[in-house]
Formats: sequence, structure tokens, C-alpha cells
Amino acid sequence: MSDLEVQIDGVPVAPARGWRFEIVDPARGIGRLVNGLASMPVIVEGGASDWVVTIRGRRISVTVRSWRERMLAGADTAAAARAGPVAVRATLPGLILSVAASVGDAVEDGATLLTIEAMKMQNDVRAPRSGRVIEVSVHPGQTVATGAPLIRLE
Repeated sequence: MSDLEVQIDGVPVAPARGWRFEIVDPARGIGRLVNGLASMPVIVEGGASDWVVTIRGRRISVTVRSWRERMLAGADTAAAARAGPVAVRATLPGLILSVAASVGDAVEDGATLLTIEAMKMQNDVRAPRSGRVIEVSVHPGQTVATGAPLIRLE
């Protein structure tokens, strides 16, 4: 079971050496911790990854997640991080030829937001995700440097 991560009250812990958990009555959530010399009764409540274990009268929040569950939780966290406003910045220096989006516009992932001319080539700047335009920082005829803020999406 090396792919399992165990947390007690949100803090990762390693299993105690020599101890194992045995189920006594699954319908009532009764089990015991044993190590060959001692046995302690426990009550287990919950399901999925989140549990409450009562041992010696103390209730302890326990989370047990597999590698897959940890990866999915990481993906959820990454998705939530992308949920806030995002700044679209210039990836190269150039001249703003046209701006296709205005404040308040709803844009789809991949939609052209503006066009930059750089090294005599026209480059469309596209929306990195769907959202609503909350700020336009440039106008046609303006020159921009690499990294300059162009548009903010919400």
C-alpha cells in the first residue's frame, strides 16, 4: 500500500511500524489496530477518502488518498487556479494592428483578441481560455514590448 497517502488533521503521516488495521464489524464501522502484542478498538465513520476515526475516546480526522486521487486533486487545484482573472501578455515585441475584443465581450477559448505585427509578419493573439474581457490595455498603432499586458480576461 505504498501508493497511499495518509493525513491526520491535514498533516501527512507515515504508518506506525508493525501496526495494522483489521475490520471487526464493517456494518457498524468497528475495527481494531493490532501489532501482535496489543490491540486497540476503533470506530471508523465516513467514506471515500475522508474518515473520522475514534480511538481511546478521541475523534481524529483522517484522509486516505490513492495516487490517482492525489493526481485528480492536483488537477482540481490547477483548474481552480485558472478560474481567476488571466492577463494576456505580448510574447514578442511589435506594433498593434487591430484589437478585436472590447471590455465586456465574452470570448471563447482560441478566439482572436488582437493582431500584432512583428518582423513584417502578422500574428494573431488568441484567448488562452473562454471568459469575459475586463480590461484592454492597448490600441491600434501602439508598439509593445515582450511581456507587455494586452488584455485581461475574467
